[in-house]
Amino acid sequence: MRVIPLLWLLFPLGLPAKELVICGTTEPPLKFLDADQKPRGLDIDIVTAIFGKLGVPVRIELIDSGARLTRNAETGLCDMVLTHSYNAARERYLIYPQQAHLRHSWHFFVRKADLLQIHYETLADLKPWRIGVTRDFSYTPELTAAMADPTYHFQQIPMNRLQLRKLLAGRIDTVPMPLVTAFTQLKEEGLTGKVDYLPKPLKSSPYFNTWTRAKADENTPAQMAAYDAELLRMKRNGSLKALYDQYAIPYIEP
Repeated sequence: MRVIPLLWLLFPLGLPAKELVICGTTEPPLKFLDADQKPRGLDIDIVTAIFGKLGVPVRIELIDSGARLTRNAETGLCDMVLTHSYNAARERYLIYPQQAHLRHSWHFFVRKADLLQIHYETLADLKPWRIGVTRDFSYTPELTAAMADPTYHFQQIPMNRLQLRKLLAGRIDTVPMPLVTAFTQLKEEGLTGKVDYLPKPLKSSPYFNTWTRAKADENTPAQMAAYDAELLRMKRNGSLKALYDQYAIPYIEP
């Protein structure tokens, strides 16, 4: 019953809500173009489920660069931008909702057989082990500092996609990777079940679908409130996790 006033605000005088242009960059399995050049992915499924429930038409446009995406958001070519972490500087041109739909969580991956042998509470716990890292990746300040410490055993390579293969080949013992990236590669290469990740994250950040200030109007606050309410409902009834499961992405509630 509490949603009804929000919907009246979304549809003044009984008119349908305006179409939302929702923009993002290509990032499988979150958002990508299928063989028919149609947007697919977890992020796409989430926003289409929410706005479908709210009766708001959407058009999704995937853009080839982050810089172009930012320009389009600043100039009002997009009503919304998919999947951004909170950054105070971005509030100049973006409006963040209350509810996050994704938590990008980095964990140390190990071979399944080593899951009970390798522990991580602090980085010092990993000193006995060979740690794979990828050149030019942005890790945490603590991990970056440790890479200069000769008491650790780091192995650096330029291609992140080779890390899990090195792990399974026994050339390294652990590697920090985002859950989404790692599990997508494991599924694509038929490696599911051969590696696992340590429970404590190296870092973890919530990600939001944001509205652009350039296109916001008097209906935007009510629309955002309705979006938040529906996303929270999906978290509570398990339907958000079900979308994650379709892509074999581990679900960590945002």
